[in-house]
Amino acid sequence: MSREQEEYDMEQEMEIEALEAILMDDIQKLSDSERDDLGLDDVGIATPCYRVKVEAVENAEANTFPPVLGLIFAHTEKYPDELPFLKLESMSSLTVSDLDKLLVLMKEKMEECLGMSMIYELCTEAKEWMQSKMGMDDVIEDEEEAKKRRQEEEDERRAKERAMGTPVTPETFAAWKVKFDKEMEETLGVKKDVNEHKLTGKQFFKSRDVAEVEVSSSDEEEDSLD
Repeated sequence: MSREQEEYDMEQEMEIEALEAILMDDIQKLSDSERDDLGLDDVGIATPCYRVKVEAVENAEANTFPPVLGLIFAHTEKYPDELPFLKLESMSSLTVSDLDKLLVLMKEKMEECLGMSMIYELCTEAKEWMQSKMGMDDVIEDEEEAKKRRQEEEDERRAKERAMGTPVTPETFAAWKVKFDKEMEETLGVKKDVNEHKLTGKQFFKSRDVAEVEVSSSDEEEDSLD
């Protein structure tokens, strides 16, 4: 059973609202005179027509001229179960040949997306194509993907360290001892005095004299017993 027209109208309206929320100033409704220039009424399209500004590079630096596409679309009566009206124009640095290649790509994408809202997908596809044209494939990376990749590399590095073990040297032992003492202080709440069991020079000689006296006394007692 085919959809009721009311359902098509509602879905089209929801897509426009979503696009306006996402694209903001990059989507503009065409004026009546611009519609007339496109001849939409002649092909039986009475719905509003929009232009989306698709930039290969957002916030481009001054004196650079990256490609900018004008993606013009209008919903047909039974969209998304039928293809929308679509026209491409160059707003910057796109040749007629570029537009022809992009249009072929857009038609293929529309066929893939038939039955669901597709305008944002078309914009994304066009942007990626322009970036590829500029040779930006290797430098553009989604932030989430980059974060995930860095985390995977860090996990792999730690796994290798655990597998290989850490060589014990005076330096690594000293570093471990400092860390261990700090952890003990935090756990027990008692700061360890590194000089707690260390004797001063004076204390050392006194303790030695006492030991000598004790030894001498023991010897005298043994002589008296003999």
